[in-house]
Amino acid sequence: MEKLIALSINGVQINGAGGVPTGGEGATLNKILSTGVTLVMIAAVIICVFFIIIGGFTWIMSGGDKQKLDQARKRITFALIGLVVVFLAFSIINIISSIFLG
Repeated sequence: MEKLIALSINGVQINGAGGVPTGGEGATLNKILSTGVTLVMIAAVIICVFFIIIGGFTWIMSGGDKQKLDQARKRITFALIGLVVVFLAFSIINIISSIFLG
């Protein structure tokens, strides 16, 4: 096995500390893609929750105005639909990745 982090001085070899990330070896395409997908999913969930909160605030502040109430209801509905789509996409990606990547 090749020592990736090692130093040799006058024939004495000094090895790096154990558990130090070496890059290259552990950075497989599968890990990179799964980390990227996870980050995108987290961002999408945060955005959906943000829109649900904004919709709820608009609903509370509508003051009985029918147009603002409909706008708030649509915003909450679309945010919930977006949240469902995010979770379905995450499930589909996991199923496809387990089928093709093992």
